[in-house]
Amino acid sequence: MSLKILLDDQIEKLFEDNPELATVNKNKFEIAVSAFSNLHYLYGIEFDDLIDGIMGEGGDEGIDHCYIFCNGVLVKDENHPINKESHIKVKFFQTKKESGFSANGFKNLKEGIEEIFNLELGLDKLQQIGANQDILDTADLIRKIFRKSSRERAKFTCEVYYVTAAPDINIPEKISHLQEELEKNNLNIPFEFEYWGAQKLLDLTERVDESIELKFSSQPLEIKERGVDISGFTGFISGNDLITALKDENGEFKSHLTEGNVRFFLGEDKKINSSIIESAKDPDKAQNFWAMNNGLTIIGDSIEPLGNNEYSVVNPQIVNGCQTVHCLYYAQIEIESLPDALKVFVKLVNTENLEVQTDIISATNSQNPVKSASLKANDNIQRNIEKYLKEVGIYYERRENYYKRQGYTGNKVIGLLKMAQIIHTVVNKESVVAINDASTLFESQGKYDIIFHDNADYDIYKFASVLYQKIWSIKNSDIRSNTYSDKERSLISKGGFVFLHIMSSLMMSRALYKFGNTETSSEQTTRIDITAPA
Repeated sequence: MSLKILLDDQIEKLFEDNPELATVNKNKFEIAVSAFSNLHYLYGIEFDDLIDGIMGEGGDEGIDHCYIFCNGVLVKDENHPINKESHIKVKFFQTKKESGFSANGFKNLKEGIEEIFNLELGLDKLQQIGANQDILDTADLIRKIFRKSSRERAKFTCEVYYVTAAPDINIPEKISHLQEELEKNNLNIPFEFEYWGAQKLLDLTERVDESIELKFSSQPLEIKERGVDISGFTGFISGNDLITALKDENGEFKSHLTEGNVRFFLGEDKKINSSIIESAKDPDKAQNFWAMNNGLTIIGDSIEPLGNNEYSVVNPQIVNGCQTVHCLYYAQIEIESLPDALKVFVKLVNTENLEVQTDIISATNSQNPVKSASLKANDNIQRNIEKYLKEVGIYYERRENYYKRQGYTGNKVIGLLKMAQIIHTVVNKESVVAINDASTLFESQGKYDIIFHDNADYDIYKFASVLYQKIWSIKNSDIRSNTYSDKERSLISKGGFVFLHIMSSLMMSRALYKFGNTETSSEQTTRIDITAPA
């Protein structure tokens, strides 16, 4: 059986598992590539953001999809906060279901990228030469973010992915030449290139356990008590051995291993991180590194001894020590090898219990500055919503990428921030705030309680989620079935939460509510008290 057939089977399965994709007016292969690459290359972004990143048919200037990230967070508008510690990554994809890599195809991609970074080429001129509205909007945002990054002296890089269904990776010399030309751009933007064929895409669809092998410098202390569900090992690991174990085959740090850590890596230029890096590079200070640093906590579904003080950790998560491990990685890059005397205190925790894992994550990060939404993931209300929605086929990712890692895709996977946007729209009638200021919904307990409250009826979360899914399909079907101008199409495409606001108000205004033995109905155009279920 050929690779092409196996790949086609995976694409068909994606669309069978997510029937709402039939309503999306985008290329089927491009949708599949975005979905397959999401977890490992696009930080597990929300599905509608994934689809929005696919450029429209015709006028895409060789760019089939494009995503902009700042420190791993999707950039949606020019107001995204950027400072000198920020790292902006623009990811360009050319995706063709062809049996090889075309020099002409890559040339179109190269020219499209060059048009975007030709800051003197006005958007009106770009439109005149055939660019569609998606490309115009994307070009405008990239240019604004690039200029903002330059002003703030933030790091700005680009990644280019050329994806086909080729059985072998044979890159024509012409493409290599075009790649070199793009690397020598006048703006001195660093570029990285990857070429994917059918095998790479198949590999991305695999749902296999990940494991790392860690070797302690001496016999670690085993922690195991009779009648206690969790166990583990603790001891010292050489800094070089630790970083080597946490890098992939290309020498890149496996950043996804830190997703269980609710504290965001603040960047190597922060004062505290600069101190860690300098200590790691200094041979004298390195020997005391373990005493000056809290070390790492790593959770695994299972931990198996391999002999000679080495252990295999299955499905590892670094839940504490994100700062430390990133700093050691950067320090090793700068000096190639860390001092031999540098040791890191590492605690391995063996548990498959999700509740225990989230308790550990919360406890090990409670003293750190964190993203305000992240610690809320461990609240009882969040756990209860997850359990309730799972029974109706909605996978609520209160913990980032938890279900995506298990192979769940599409609109049935809803993240914590997305749920807050949905409920703020339906319950509090604040669709505009939900769209533009979603992160503020977690900044105070008062805001949080009008969205997530222990007294809430979980049916409101189910109703709002299902309605959101239906509206997403309806608006995409409308775009697919009718002819609109670019501006009309863009307005409809971006109007999901506004439509959700209107539709939920109309539907709930026609509904009967029961308070005790009293039934009533009323217009639902104002905020609903989520603490008084009806």
